[in-house]
Amino acid sequence: MNRRTLALLSLMLAAGCRLGYGRDAEPDRPERLDGRWAMVLRLEEPLRLGADTAAAGPVRGELSLIDNHALRGAPGLAGRPTHYGVYAADFAPFGFAAGIGHVPTAVARLLDADSVEIALNPEGGRAVVLAGRLSGDSVAGHWSCEWGRVTGAAGRFVMRRR
Repeated sequence: MNRRTLALLSLMLAAGCRLGYGRDAEPDRPERLDGRWAMVLRLEEPLRLGADTAAAGPVRGELSLIDNHALRGAPGLAGRPTHYGVYAADFAPFGFAAGIGHVPTAVARLLDADSVEIALNPEGGRAVVLAGRLSGDSVAGHWSCEWGRVTGAAGRFVMRRR
């Protein structure tokens, strides 16, 4: 697991702790991340090699986020998630499950003007972490799901506002 992923997962698993990247600027217009999003995730690095995940098609899902405006601008809270929400997606085609057995939660953080970090299932031990760029009504970037030293999966994603 690389340092950036480990640091991001630490934040998301704690659901509110500081990221520690040194980027604590208040986001410009955090409401731009509010709302319902359609997600498409493509697998580039499978969890395990084999025919079952090598030919996996995209995973499609939805994500709903709301602005955590109560904390915005509060002293000492820079670096915390700016948004909270829920998602619906089945990662079984990629060879793993996320959010099974409980409400599939999401935490998100809008950094600077266009950087977004999202964790799906942040407290479940197998968070799917998305990091991308917000442009208009879409977000595009990379996702990863890592746990342990030897397992993980990664790829690209696109989200579009519904």
